[in-house]
Amino acid sequence: MSTRAIDNILLCALLPIGDTLFTTPAIRAVRARYPRARIIALTYPTNSGILESNPDVDQIWLVPTRQRLQGGAALARLVTALRGAHFDLTLEFSNYNYGLRYWLGSARTYTMQLPRLWWVRPGAGRHWRRHHAVEHYTNVARRAGIPVADWRLRIYSTLREVAAGDQLLRDHGVRSAEPVIGIHPGGEGLWGRKKWAPRGFAAVADHLHAQFGVKIVVLGGKEDARLAAEVAALSTAPVLNLAGQTTLGATAALAARCVLFIGNDSSPLHIAVAAGTRVVGIYGLTDPRSYRPWVPGGRAGQDYAVVLSPAPCAACFPLVGGITLPEWVRCVRCNALAAITPAQVVAAATPLLAAALR
Repeated sequence: MSTRAIDNILLCALLPIGDTLFTTPAIRAVRARYPRARIIALTYPTNSGILESNPDVDQIWLVPTRQRLQGGAALARLVTALRGAHFDLTLEFSNYNYGLRYWLGSARTYTMQLPRLWWVRPGAGRHWRRHHAVEHYTNVARRAGIPVADWRLRIYSTLREVAAGDQLLRDHGVRSAEPVIGIHPGGEGLWGRKKWAPRGFAAVADHLHAQFGVKIVVLGGKEDARLAAEVAALSTAPVLNLAGQTTLGATAALAARCVLFIGNDSSPLHIAVAAGTRVVGIYGLTDPRSYRPWVPGGRAGQDYAVVLSPAPCAACFPLVGGITLPEWVRCVRCNALAAITPAQVVAAATPLLAAALR
């Protein structure tokens, strides 16, 4: 494909927040291949914050959601703008938007290669499950002839967001040199079955505070405020609850300030990875092969750790395309996270925290 023919590129990222972060190595590759092209990302309002300050994206176009939809006119205007933009290249990371290519009229559209008839053929996604979501998203770019050289996750905070995060800590008595552990007890998706018990997080916070003297900060969105308050109430350690008080960029700045981040398999965990912080990920239903902390060149147990439930149904849910619909229904009925103990999480966190504090 000639690089001179590509001047106008659309990246369709109608995805959850964490998956949007997983597309950033592919987006970096697109910008590296086409440095002068106009790159537009199509997102929901909920996940747009991941790309708002990303220098590899020129504009973000929002798809109206039920929360912000002001009649059908808003969607009609977006469709008209998409068709009128005459994109030279479209990369479709969210493959369930089947009508998008017809709205665009774009001849060069590349999508994820899902297993054929994966929703009904047992075993169709067996090979698919061996690969991380980042690899699947970068393969969309590679199918378009775009090489991927830098595999790091990327999120950018503005100077104002960094300052706001620092000020929040100062306002609550956290000095600049004090070590801080970040915790995220929430987790969207799978009808709440990605959320380990707040009592478990409180027990881990108590143990690590007693052993290392670190401050504990709970991060997350507004939807996590109740869980964060519950963790703070259950903990005997001083817990600073900042859930719902920061933008995604400020969350990234606070995560970068932490010496360790402990969370469920959800977007704040992966934001912390992108910020360069050591993490402990807690996994129940979701398959770490698809969703583990993505640390290129990182060493499990030293740069990151995965605590996987010992339940028989654990790790049964991969990236879409990995299991059949009947398997998916059985999977979401399992409460695998209940089998994880605080001792398992403490055992995973201790060597990472000790290394960070040296």
